[in-house]
This record gives sequence, structure tokens and C-alpha cells, in this order.
Amino acid sequence: MVTHEQLVEAFGEEAVLLMDVEPLRELGLSEADLRILTEVGLPVRADQAFNASVRQEPQAGSVVVFQTGDGDVDVLILGGTYGEGSMRYFLDVGDGVVGLLSLDDPPQAEVVNGSLETFVEFLLKLRLRQQSLSGASAETGRDHTEELWRSLRELDPAAFRNAEAWWAMVMDTLMDRDVIAETRAFLQQRKAETFHTPPPDEPAEEPAHSHRESFERVFDRLRAEGWKIVDSERFAADTASGGLLSPPDDLADHFDRDGRLTKDVSLAWRGGLPSRVQSVFARESLVVSVPEQAEEDDDSLMDMDAEELAKASEAAMEALFAAVHGLNEPSTGVVTCLAAERSSDLCRIVAAFDRLAEQGYVAEPDLWPTSSGGWEHVYDMTKDGEPAKAVFWTTQDHTSSFDARGDLVEDLWLQWSGDREVIADALAGTGLEMKAPANDGTAFLLRPRP
Repeated sequence: MVTHEQLVEAFGEEAVLLMDVEPLRELGLSEADLRILTEVGLPVRADQAFNASVRQEPQAGSVVVFQTGDGDVDVLILGGTYGEGSMRYFLDVGDGVVGLLSLDDPPQAEVVNGSLETFVEFLLKLRLRQQSLSGASAETGRDHTEELWRSLRELDPAAFRNAEAWWAMVMDTLMDRDVIAETRAFLQQRKAETFHTPPPDEPAEEPAHSHRESFERVFDRLRAEGWKIVDSERFAADTASGGLLSPPDDLADHFDRDGRLTKDVSLAWRGGLPSRVQSVFARESLVVSVPEQAEEDDDSLMDMDAEELAKASEAAMEALFAAVHGLNEPSTGVVTCLAAERSSDLCRIVAAFDRLAEQGYVAEPDLWPTSSGGWEHVYDMTKDGEPAKAVFWTTQDHTSSFDARGDLVEDLWLQWSGDREVIADALAGTGLEMKAPANDGTAFLLRPRP
């Protein structure tokens, strides 16, 4: 039987939802189902198969009455499928089975699991599969998926009664995923868990934090995005995992008694994107140097023909996707948080983004390797019925536009939607030359200082 602790370990404490006891008790749930929903919980999201945070009605926790030939049947909505589609998981209050309801006209329903306990275990196993893929090859990933399929079939054979059954189709989709689709699903899972988590005690006008406190806030943000902050011994021993960041064992000695950073801090990383680490530190006005960033040999690119340029671009994009999800052997490197007082262009731009976020914008540096993937994340974080308000740039633009310490050395193009004047006002505070778009189909442009 799945425990609350297992869900928390897999999804994160803030990404496990517990329902209120009294309304469910009044509904007449069995004691077993009552305990699962109020003490064990449901995840916010499980891959692309389950989403508890649907915004359209009926939402999780609401009751729907089915009218059948045998009388009315009360069901409790548990959540929906990926996106804001017209499908909802439900718990049959009387029979205890979990079904999937299509809200089409006329509505259609099918049983997907024989019990709520089995359903929650299915969701947990989906998340554990995602975690097991870190650093795995495509072949190994397929082996993990086949093993999951066998495990789920043994747990609830009726869920795979035929090829058209819901879980059979879910597993077919997982088996057919390519690298890019797998990476996108992984980051959507992390985004959902992170977006659901409220920021730690951030008032509208937050007081100044010491550098030491800012480091802790950075580590919290990175953990929420799936990074693991580990000591040097764990870092040296775990050469296969990605998403590791290891501060020095004597980190405390780099700060004075007031928490002010007095010495540069070298942080070892394995897997993931160092540009993302740089961006998260910039959220706390801390300057991080990333060696070799924006040091592409422009002369060599100029000598390439169109076909060679296309191949180079494709190889760079594949490397970005692999780094995000740890699909190849994890890369390793060192970034350095600088104790110098001088800020960076990246810090100033991110501060402008924070001001836009306060006005309801999805404002993210280094959001995704491609603009199309970035827009998918924006739409995921936009409430149904509301227009998207966003400003962001891609990982590829980040690594080619900023130098090692985060100062602009090349033009930076910003994708956007929303109020052009509001975004322009915020970006004007960066002190960089800005070119506002003439229409909605053109990007904002920030240019390096002369």
C-alpha cells in the first residue's frame, strides 16, 4: 500500500494534495478511500496521465451525480488528464472503482482501476519511472517502460483488459516517446510541481536578505526544479546521476558574521544546464560565472555552408535536450559565484522580470531550449479563459548572448505576449538599449552596452 511519505519523496511535499475529512465522510466514502484521500493524498500531476489542478469545472473534490437506469450514482472528481481537456478521473462512491469520464455530449465513462488504492499506486509508479530515466540511454529507457508495464499489469490486470483500455493507451504513448517528447514531459512535471508550490515567505516588498540567506533561497529554487544539492563525497561517488550541484564543504567560511559573501564560491555541477544555475542565482542578485559561455568560435561558423550550419544547429539543440533530461552521460563542470560587488546585465534583466511577474506575467530567463517549447510552458501556466502574459528567452539565446559572468555580448531576443508598454517600461529599467516590437509578431530586443 502506498504511503504519504512515498508520495512526498517522489513528488515533493507541496505537490501532494490532501482533501478535507468532513465533506468526504458526509459523502459516504469507505474508510479505506477516506484514509487515502485525507492521509495518503494525490499528486498534483503524474507525467501526462493525471492532473489534479484542473481549472475548469468539475474540479478535483467536486461531486457529480450520474443518472443511470439503476438510479443515481454519486462520484467524486479526482482530477483530469493532461491539459484542460474534457476528461475527468472519478471515484465511484458506492463501488470504490476509479473511472474516466468524458464530458462530451453525451458523456461517456469507463472503469480504469479496480480501486483508489491501485490508482494511486499507478500514479506513483509513473513518477518513479520518470526519475529512473535520469542519465539513461534510449534503450535503457525503453526497458524501464516495459518493466513498468509488466508491474502495472500484475497490479491490476483488468486495467489492461484490451488494447483500447485507458492504461494500455497510456503505456503505448510512453513506449513511443522520442527524446524530445520525454524531455518535455519531464520538465512539464517539474514545472507543475514547482508552479503549485508557493514561494517561501516572499512578501510583496521583501526585506534585504544576506548573501547567506540568498544562497539558501537559490538552493530551494533549484531543488524545486529537480536539482539535488549534495556534498563533495556524494558528488564524487555518484557519477551517473544528472542534476547535481555541489557547494564546497567549507561554504560557511565564504561569508562573514553578517552573512555577506567575502570569497568566491566554486560549485561543481553534473548534468542539467549551468545557464539555468546562473539564472536562478541572478534571481537573488548573485553573479555566477559560467566558463565558455558565449565563447563560440564565430570565425568557424562563418566558414560553414548552409548544410554545415544546419547540422551544427541540430547538434547543439540535441545537446541541450540531453543536458536538460540527463539522456546522455552527464556533463560535469564548475561555476563560480563571485564575491565582487559589481552586478551583471543578467541580474538587472531578471529584476525587471520579477517586476513583471508581480503583474501576473510568466517572466522566465532561459525557459526552454526552443521558443515553441517555451510557449507550451507559458500556456501550461496560464489560466483557462485568460490571455497569455509572458516574456522569456530560450536556452540557446542565453548561451550565445551572455558572457561568462552574465553580461550581454550579443543581441538578446525576448519572446512576449501581453501589454507591450508594460513590458517596455519594465525593461527600460535595465539600463540596456531596448528596441520594442512594432507589432505582436515581433520580439523585444535587448542590445549589449557599447
